[in-house]
Amino acid sequence: MRSAPLALLLAAAPLLADQTLLQYAGDKPVRVYSYATDEIPLGKGDNTNNFAQGDKILQLSRLELTSLEGIANLKVLDRGKVRSIRELEDLHLYVNENKLRSLPAEFFTLENLAVLYISFNRFDAIPPEIAKMNNLWGVYWTGNNIAAIPPEVWGMKWLRKFQVSKNRLTSLEGLGRLTELRHLNMADNLLERLPEDIGNLKLLRVCDFSGNRLRRLPEGFGAVPIVHQLRLAGNPLEDLPAGFVNMPGSIDVTGTKVDVEKLPSALRAKIGTEKVVDDPDKKTRIKGPRKKPKVEVQQ
Repeated sequence: MRSAPLALLLAAAPLLADQTLLQYAGDKPVRVYSYATDEIPLGKGDNTNNFAQGDKILQLSRLELTSLEGIANLKVLDRGKVRSIRELEDLHLYVNENKLRSLPAEFFTLENLAVLYISFNRFDAIPPEIAKMNNLWGVYWTGNNIAAIPPEVWGMKWLRKFQVSKNRLTSLEGLGRLTELRHLNMADNLLERLPEDIGNLKLLRVCDFSGNRLRRLPEGFGAVPIVHQLRLAGNPLEDLPAGFVNMPGSIDVTGTKVDVEKLPSALRAKIGTEKVVDDPDKKTRIKGPRKKPKVEVQQ
């Protein structure tokens, strides 16, 4: 997958005024891109680790958008052909760094949406209606103003990637129901404790709780075999669950009160700070109940 250099994109882009999606699109179809075929105009904050052969990418980031009204009927240009957005399969929608505060009701009817990148907008809450989107397996809410996860979201048992970092979360009660999670990032919130049922998340590959207020971790968390890395940096932690000795991945405790020298040697060997890329290995993608799993290409 090739992406255009961000510096060139910024240099070529005019300064934009606030606008709605309807104003941006006008009467012309909006270009969509195909993974592994097209040069995709992605920016620095646009996650790129979730693509598989055949995925479609709609790039609407950094357009000063204030509304997505009209998105369910949006016309797109897909490899030279004008289509409805609903005709696309495995759609990745980027709306990062806009001025969105809400999503229109029609948004939740997009049954083909696979991953939503909606970071650095102006949301005070995650809309509970998003739980109706049972083919949506990845959501990135970084850098909004979200204080709580609605209980409906904990029912999205098909979620694989869930990121709500840099918000104002104080509780994750219900998290243990998301048993298909591979990537979990709740860094830089206001969390003082984790729910006991976090031990249910047996498929985690990367997990980040850095920059919270955690003083202890549930002992059951020690049974989670995190494959790549657990990030706990910047918490007032003093100790780690004994079960972490069996974790395949590394554990980052930078800036905590954990005395690494006093840890058992086997656990001390797990301590590391090298940041691991979000789930880059070959995997079987598990989606909602309406579609069969698809094997992704190795990245």
